[in-house]
Amino acid sequence: MCGFIVDFDDAPVLAERVRRRGPDHHGEVVRGGFRFSHFLLHITGSLLPQPLVDGDIVCVFNGEIYNHPHTVSDGEVIIPLYRKFGSAFARELDGEFAIALYDFAKREAVFITDPFSSKPLWIDGLRCSSYVGALGQGIQLPPNTLLVRSFDCGEKSFIVRPFDFRNQHKTNLDDWTRALKRSIEKRAVHDCFIGLSAGYDSGVIAVIMQELGIKFSSYSLAGSENMEVLRERVEQFNAAWVDEEDADVAWARSFLKEYVEEYCYGSVAGVTLPYELMTDDVGAIASCLLYRHAHSEGKRIVLSGQGADEIYADYPFWPAVGGLRGIFPEKLEPWVNFSGGCQRAFLAKEEHIAGAFGIEARYPFLDWALVQEFLWLSQNLKNSAYKAPLASILSSHHIAWAAGQKTGFGPRKR
Repeated sequence: MCGFIVDFDDAPVLAERVRRRGPDHHGEVVRGGFRFSHFLLHITGSLLPQPLVDGDIVCVFNGEIYNHPHTVSDGEVIIPLYRKFGSAFARELDGEFAIALYDFAKREAVFITDPFSSKPLWIDGLRCSSYVGALGQGIQLPPNTLLVRSFDCGEKSFIVRPFDFRNQHKTNLDDWTRALKRSIEKRAVHDCFIGLSAGYDSGVIAVIMQELGIKFSSYSLAGSENMEVLRERVEQFNAAWVDEEDADVAWARSFLKEYVEEYCYGSVAGVTLPYELMTDDVGAIASCLLYRHAHSEGKRIVLSGQGADEIYADYPFWPAVGGLRGIFPEKLEPWVNFSGGCQRAFLAKEEHIAGAFGIEARYPFLDWALVQEFLWLSQNLKNSAYKAPLASILSSHHIAWAAGQKTGFGPRKR
């Protein structure tokens, strides 16, 4: 989890919230009338200061790239790939990332998001940042987008890694299950953590990490959970309970107001929720309490279950929110929550809150190859059960679960 700002070199640097995303190193470069400011959270390899500079190219990067060998750190591969493939180099990347690359020889800026825009990237003309507040205005670059803007005029954009929605032809879960294990294995490192709820998503991540022999920590919050299931899971995975007293909830609300840039769910097309502001979301309060506890124990990487509701079920229990509502049609097309709607809103929540604690969030259920394997499953298999692929994993591993129930983190109802 890093943060960056690219602004005109005479503009004030509005970095307070961006700085919290990257506590390990602050780097700055001034080039061609722009100031590049980067705040590094050092996770992979040796510490590689940013901005990255090679001749007339300056680049800032947030996230992880999983599919290219590196000597120092994963960010080192970006500029060489750009020199080899041009702006289309984004199609060579597998990971979670936001990239801003400025080619002063070509007088172009290249902005890139991963297939679900899991890492925030706001742009205003040729300016960009991890938070819109650092720019004062701007738009969030859509998911799966490669945008090339000329310094003079004009722009062009491309889809980075298209999905195939047409061919629902696979009649068993073997390929999806293998893709799930690969997705978790490349994201999980020893000493990462999860928020362990009574729901499907965290249970699947926990049981696969356990199967892979990855040492991880689990934190659970009683809140409004299915306590029978949760108690069994806490014992099975040796999870730690996180206190949730009235004073803790009050602290979380105060922390969110002070350190987390506000995000308006109501500004995201297709979102219909009982609250418009992220800071009014009970899930945001729960995440804040969990991340505070993890941060106090020195944890820096969380594997989040974000995306499982939106991709593998689309909210059948929340009719006002879901479009498909758990029923996948014969003619499958991108649905609102696939990469927009609640997906976009709740990814913002995850990124904003994790970033405020200097924690990097990774999203195994949003792995491109894993999602593509799900899209290829037959209509009947998708519709055979609530979150059918996840249900199969939980059932086969004999983990405590409540079939057909939507549950998850949230403070106690008062």
